[in-house]
Formats: sequence, structure tokens, C-alpha cells
Amino acid sequence: MTTAAKLSLRTRSAWLALPAGLLVTLSWIPGLTAHNDDQGIEVPVSINALMVTLIDHSAHYIWDYAALEREIADSEWRTIEYYAIQLAGSGPLITLGGSGEMDDAWAEAEAWTSYARTMTNAATLALEAAKNKDKPLLASTGDVLVASCEGCHNAFKPNVPTEGITHQPDYDYLYHLFERN
Repeated sequence: MTTAAKLSLRTRSAWLALPAGLLVTLSWIPGLTAHNDDQGIEVPVSINALMVTLIDHSAHYIWDYAALEREIADSEWRTIEYYAIQLAGSGPLITLGGSGEMDDAWAEAEAWTSYARTMTNAATLALEAAKNKDKPLLASTGDVLVASCEGCHNAFKPNVPTEGITHQPDYDYLYHLFERN
């Protein structure tokens, strides 16, 4: 075997050993080890926190760009696409429950799932609007989102804000959201 081939073999062996070594190293860090249970992964924050910092935040990009009285620039369509993806993924996420007092009850309600599905479907349409640069579709999608959000709030959360969390575009200090009571 040539020197280059031996070096290549050693390099590949080192790269193959890296993941195993990383797993051993990570297993020593408290809280990072995997637990083998049938429960899956718990959502470590409340649905309220997700609503304010992810869902409401993402939906505002759809509503705000749809309301523009000018053409939407290519870079803005990419931004809409980005937030439509976040919003589409948020629907299934909020059906998993969370750490809030009412989260599990909400997630088990049939109407909750229906609102989450409507939001996800609307976000998927916003994604299509962004890809096709279709402002009328974006506007009608925004209308569906408003109806879904308001209907859900009327049914499940008529008093806002809760948990002291309000919509702020510069809401960067999320550490307290991971605390459990």
C-alpha cells in the first residue's frame, strides 16, 4: 500500500471515529444524554411563547407584506417564503402541547387541531404565493390567517396577553421561557 493510500485510510478512520468520540463526550454533559422512553420529545416552552415569538412573528410578515401598496421586491418574497415555512411548521408543533398550564388540554381539543391545520394550510399557500410572486394570493392567505387566529383566540384564549408575554419584534431574551414551574 502506498504512503498516500495509508494516509487516506488513516484520515477516513479518524473521521469515522469522530462521531463515536463526540457521543461519548456529550454523554458526560448533564442534560444532553438521550433518554430511551416512549414519550418522545416534550416541547420545552409554552404554546403562548410559541404563539408570540414564532407564530405571530411569522404571520406578521405575511400580513405586512400583503398590505404594502407597492410591488414586493425579490428579497422580500424570499423573506415571506422564510416566514411561511416557519408558520407552516408551527401548526403541527402546537398540536404537541407544551409547558403551559392549558397546553395539553388545548392540544387534545379537536377544534384546536382544526385551527392549527387551517393555519398550516394558509402558510402553505403563502409559501406558494412567495414562490410565484403572487400578491393577490398572499393577501387572501393573510385573510385566512386572520380568521383562523381570531377564531382560535375567541375559542381558547380570549384574554391576551397571558404569561406576561407580548408581541415585540425585538424579543430576543428567551431564556426564561425554558423554566418550568
